[in-house]
Amino acid sequence: MLQYNILWLDANSSDPMSNFRSKLGDAQTFTDVKNCIQYVQSHPNESFYLIVSGSLAKEIVPVIYESSNLLQIFLFCGSVSTYVEWAMDYYDKIMIFDHGDDLLERLWNDLQNKLREQATLCLQGAEEYKKRAEEYKQRALQYKKPCG
Repeated sequence: MLQYNILWLDANSSDPMSNFRSKLGDAQTFTDVKNCIQYVQSHPNESFYLIVSGSLAKEIVPVIYESSNLLQIFLFCGSVSTYVEWAMDYYDKIMIFDHGDDLLERLWNDLQNKLREQATLCLQGAEEYKKRAEEYKQRALQYKKPCG
């Protein structure tokens, strides 16, 4: 089963009094770009979403952008217009937000959709195995018929 991890890279991410931190909940937090890059590279089988402050985005995004386990980058900044032109090179994986609630709404919706897709595939697989089991049950019943 796939797991989706949330990474938050921000100088203030370790602040337990952060309002955004309390809303975000269970996320791996980083205050250092190198530690975050190391985490991404050392966990190639984990899919993740990255929330990154504008001040650190230009350092980390070019390094991890091509990572196959990177699902989406949420750039969280004070001014969207400051990063729009720079972010065009990463347009297929980056979204820019200047309000935490908007970012979290989009993140929760993306996670919901990913998990629903995964659940649908699991249910389809379960139905396939159920059909196979029924076929073997029918064959077993045919062999158990009395001779006569």
